[in-house]
Amino acid sequence: MAKLIGNVNPKALRELTITITEEEVKANIDKISQIYQRKAKIQGFRPGKAPLELVRKVYEKEILLDAQDEAIKTKIYDEIKARKEEVVSEIYIKDRKDDENGITVTVEYEAIPTFLFPNLGSIKVQKKIKRVSEIDVEDEIEKYQKKLGKLVPVNRESKEGDYLIVDYKEIENGKVTKTRPNLTLQISPETINPDVLDKFLNKKKGDTVEIDFIDQDKNKPIKLTYVIKEVAELQLPELNDEFAKSLGYENLEKMKEEIREYLIKQNEKASEDELEWQIIDEIYNRVQFELPRSLVEEKITRIAQSFRYDPKNEEVRNSFRRIAEDLVKKEIILKNYIDQEGLEATEEEITKAIEEKAKIYRMDSQTYRKELEKRGLMDDVVDEILRNKAMENLKNAVKVEVIIE
Repeated sequence: MAKLIGNVNPKALRELTITITEEEVKANIDKISQIYQRKAKIQGFRPGKAPLELVRKVYEKEILLDAQDEAIKTKIYDEIKARKEEVVSEIYIKDRKDDENGITVTVEYEAIPTFLFPNLGSIKVQKKIKRVSEIDVEDEIEKYQKKLGKLVPVNRESKEGDYLIVDYKEIENGKVTKTRPNLTLQISPETINPDVLDKFLNKKKGDTVEIDFIDQDKNKPIKLTYVIKEVAELQLPELNDEFAKSLGYENLEKMKEEIREYLIKQNEKASEDELEWQIIDEIYNRVQFELPRSLVEEKITRIAQSFRYDPKNEEVRNSFRRIAEDLVKKEIILKNYIDQEGLEATEEEITKAIEEKAKIYRMDSQTYRKELEKRGLMDDVVDEILRNKAMENLKNAVKVEVIIE
């Protein structure tokens, strides 16, 4: 590993104290005064035409305060730049003291933690590769069969695995608050709460299932009613060449081959993902840096929005907190590696990445590149290349034991 450029600081929360002198404030007076002059509305002069000295006299206190703020802000950013810190939060003023020596300000902010990597060769991880069996292929084909299957009514009592066509009602304080006619339910632990699954067994057309519970949010009793209109079972289409052709395959044999290849790729991706997270966890356990709270909270918001959940809901935020922390952890580790190794993206790598993305959106690569440049997204392309390159380097640096399952 290359040596870290700058200070090693595994803490995210930082504190900085600076002092500005009277001379540093005065150095900003002219610039601030000219800004006020352009906006000033002083009786007897058109806007922006009042003499500079008059503007300074009228707005003396305001100009002084703004000049102080500008001097403080400039010095803070200069000090942070000198520290080689990447700030990821707002900068909050924690304390301010004015005396004869100047103005002393203490600020608090979060920055990307920095650390030295452990001996990567000492890290041992396992890469588990799952074989694709005939049963796996058959299970995948059955999923397609179920999607194209037809519900056929049966004249018997319901059993697990059957489907019920029901009229659903939700009743609160004797009033119907929600209805869903012709709702289809499968009697399965994956779709019905196992605690009430038995209520749907041994039922016939015309029967009613009632479930009472307390709504924890409203703290009110709720009654759910399901009037059974049909008991049905899923009739699967016959597995033959015609079935395969209906899904766009040449024949049944080709369908099995392509599904096998798809499952192999899926297993390889899952194996690589698991391997990468093992490496990230191993590195983190050895260096133990602090996660910036601001980055975690921002990541939670983005995840919630991507799933169309309310990001302001505390329960929703807590449900995504662990995955957000893991993602931030990974980003920080990869960023430290990129910086310490001085990784760069070549023009060839950038062009290749853009061509691959353009194919996904069915666009010409040059047109797609111009669109990225127009929207200021080229840095995102480079960042993705660097993260992928860093992860590949880490995988090559650790000791990997391959296990075929």
